Amino acid sequence: MFTIIIPVYNEEHIIEANLKKISSYLGNRQYEIIVANNGSTDRTLAIAKKLARNQKRIKVISVENKAPGLAFKNAAKTAKGSILISQDMDLSTDLRFIDQALHLLKSNDLVVGSKRMGRQERSFLRKLPSEIFIFLTKTLLGLEYDDYSMAAKAYKRDFVLKHIDRLDDGTSYVVELIYFAKKAGQKIADIPVDCFDKRQSKFNIVNESIYRFNRLISLFVFRLLNR
Repeated sequence: MFTIIIPVYNEEHIIEANLKKISSYLGNRQYEIIVANNGSTDRTLAIAKKLARNQKRIKVISVENKAPGLAFKNAAKTAKGSILISQDMDLSTDLRFIDQALHLLKSNDLVVGSKRMGRQERSFLRKLPSEIFIFLTKTLLGLEYDDYSMAAKAYKRDFVLKHIDRLDDGTSYVVELIYFAKKAGQKIADIPVDCFDKRQSKFNIVNESIYRFNRLISLFVFRLLNR
């Protein structure tokens, strides 16, 4: 069994239709979907709960603040699947990543879906901060991967639970998990994914960039002290 974790924030207009698309794609396989609401101020949570009442494979967890990392951690703790696959609610990344991840996790501990390696249609203002962050992770942490976003990532649940108390409550939990896996010598697969994302970011780009840089520096200091 595997678990799809979908962090959501103010997705009332797309949540019902896109959950149906995911369920249709997965068919009769053994899975569950955890909708991880974090701080939505619209009807997202109410709609998700209504869907969960009618579909046993859909579960809902919620945190009060806009804290996707905390929502992910809570989802990981309650998940029944031995494999955790993170997807975005807008389905901007190809759902075929799920099948690739399930196959690759037979011999790996973590799968990184990389938009940079695949095809992507995203605005320049979305790409630029990502490119800068990727350069900094390579320079400061020695990581060679090209994507640290939340979507299209897959993990063995045991690995996540082992490090869960060390993970931040924001979006930096992804780079932290990748860093801890690399540091421990665990196997990481890096594969291309297609991404078509025309929406405006749900995050304030300046605030998010400052936050992620601060978390990156914290990891860099940790790396220096634990060589």
